[in-house]
Amino acid sequence: MTATEASYVALIADRAPSQLARLTDRTMVATSVMLLATTAVLAALRPTLTAPDIAIVSMLATLCAAAGYVGWLRRAARAQRRGLALIPVRPAIEMALYLSPVILLTLAFPFATQRIADTHVGGAPLVSLLLASSVTVPWLSQPVCLPLYRAIGPLIPDGNIDVIQRRFLQVWPTTFLQSLPAVAVFAVPVQLVMGWSWQAFGAFLGLCVLHVAFVQSLIAANVDRRRLRWALAWACYATALIAIPAAWYLPPLVGLISQVVPMRRHLSQLRRTILLDKVDVAADLVRGLLLGAVLWADKLLLFLKSDGVFQVDAIFLALLPAVIAYNYYFIRLAPHIDRAVGDVRTAVEMEPTGLTARRSTVVSNVVGTSINRTAFLGALATLFVTVVAGARHPDVLGLVGVVSIASFLFMMTTLACYKLDYIGYKGQAQLFSAIHLLFCVGLFILLPVGVTLYVWLAAAEAVLFAVALYACLREWRTAEYALFWRHATAW
Repeated sequence: MTATEASYVALIADRAPSQLARLTDRTMVATSVMLLATTAVLAALRPTLTAPDIAIVSMLATLCAAAGYVGWLRRAARAQRRGLALIPVRPAIEMALYLSPVILLTLAFPFATQRIADTHVGGAPLVSLLLASSVTVPWLSQPVCLPLYRAIGPLIPDGNIDVIQRRFLQVWPTTFLQSLPAVAVFAVPVQLVMGWSWQAFGAFLGLCVLHVAFVQSLIAANVDRRRLRWALAWACYATALIAIPAAWYLPPLVGLISQVVPMRRHLSQLRRTILLDKVDVAADLVRGLLLGAVLWADKLLLFLKSDGVFQVDAIFLALLPAVIAYNYYFIRLAPHIDRAVGDVRTAVEMEPTGLTARRSTVVSNVVGTSINRTAFLGALATLFVTVVAGARHPDVLGLVGVVSIASFLFMMTTLACYKLDYIGYKGQAQLFSAIHLLFCVGLFILLPVGVTLYVWLAAAEAVLFAVALYACLREWRTAEYALFWRHATAW
């Protein structure tokens, strides 16, 4: 455990949150709302704002954000007085490695598209095929990976990576085949809308299948927290994309090889295939499709609604804050929740009911604080990206601002649904996800592509997020019941 992690665990380990802790969390929430409101104002008033106006508003918002962060620093100072130093270097490096796909592909994709601007496959521009893949794969990766995580999940707490890799390789070939129906869920509507030739559709289908194999191969590195191996995969992917962009099949293939080679000692396990239960796999595919839809559905719908012609740079720039906050949550905050949940499970088995309830309160506080910190980072990044976009390209400030706010809300709803799914309320998580998908599809059908569409998306998502967050925090307040007693009484 790093010193930063130790300090954070120490801060949340009290039986009840201190008054300072409550004040800090409330300040972070208020500051996050203020940052999002500032972003909305900048986006709405862009035609009447000058560059100095934008700079002044942004400086004031940044000062308020800094004031909101002081609370956390005071808590960190208390940890230091207990003898726990804060060492941010290692977490920063780990975070940078985990964000390598965002960093590398942001740099590689524009360069590659310039080189293949005149390249076609079956009459369709290769750029369009790659763009279709880039808005499909993030959503597709959710359902195709869940069955594999289910298969190796019981082995993860022991931390024996050799055992995990052997199990992974035993179930991978058949699970890969069982996951392919998820590709059809995306390929069929894309083909119906785009009307590509069979050769072009075959290339898109091939891209999706290769990416399924690639993202599944990353699971072993992710479970073992091998960030260098994770970054190596995406470095190989980006290098192939830049070096030979016309070879559309090469980036996921090279990335796949980079992950298979480190498991070469166990490759003999591929001959000892294990078939996962079909019902479980089907349930995981549906669950992943719904949970992944919250953050990624609008990107694919935007591609289809615009026939692949939209302001790609502006949309992906606007998505960046949500992606950064999303990854920050999983790399820096989710491990604390896992440890706290482990303590509750142990307490249920070994400690009196009173102590178990106190530990459950601690878990609830950890979840709430983690959501607050993610919201704070996401809101701050949303304002920053909007200001940068406005300074460099004033004509897209409104679009970037609104899409950033909507994507932020999508991300926060996604995390609330993940937490409901984690604690065992899978039905609620999938219900919220399905509601998001329905109103998202409805709004894309009814409204033209543009700022107004994302204003309505953001407004609808704000309501959904509030309801999902309330449900999430309510269930986590009785974590010991949700994690154990609810199942025990069902027996």
